[in-house]
Amino acid sequence: MNNGSVNKKRLVIRLVLLSLLIVIGFFLYYYGKEHEVLLDNKTVEINGQIYEAAEFVRITVNGDAAKPIELYAKERDVVKVNGPKHTIKVEIVDEDSDKVIKTEERDFNFGKISSLMISIPAVAEKAPDVYLPLPGLMTQAPAPEPAPEEETETTVDVEIEPPAISD
Repeated sequence: MNNGSVNKKRLVIRLVLLSLLIVIGFFLYYYGKEHEVLLDNKTVEINGQIYEAAEFVRITVNGDAAKPIELYAKERDVVKVNGPKHTIKVEIVDEDSDKVIKTEERDFNFGKISSLMISIPAVAEKAPDVYLPLPGLMTQAPAPEPAPEEETETTVDVEIEPPAISD
């Protein structure tokens, strides 16, 4: 019996199985990743275009009509979803009569992004770009530096002797 060919065969089988485990791990990571999506119903300007917030909207994520998200103007809500591809349906609703005024449905592929914010008014108006910066990542203008204070008092250098140490 030739042990050299058996060892090579075992090595090849082990490498193939290891490669298969790595591929399965990447597959599970990509399709099992949880995404945190902030749905923002505020007036926003994206690429020079202003999108006005709707008074009342009903949002359905992935066709789950049992759990619609209802937002008034200037509100924001978060939804957690698993997997890379999702469908968001936005219905602008007349609050008094509960009649749907406008409906827009859009497919999203979030990929490896774990958190993102979507502008609901931009989705309703079929804007090409609907993503907003996350609240924690928004950059603020730096605070102005305080003007240097002018010295109005004159200081006098006085030497003070330390206290004497007694035995």
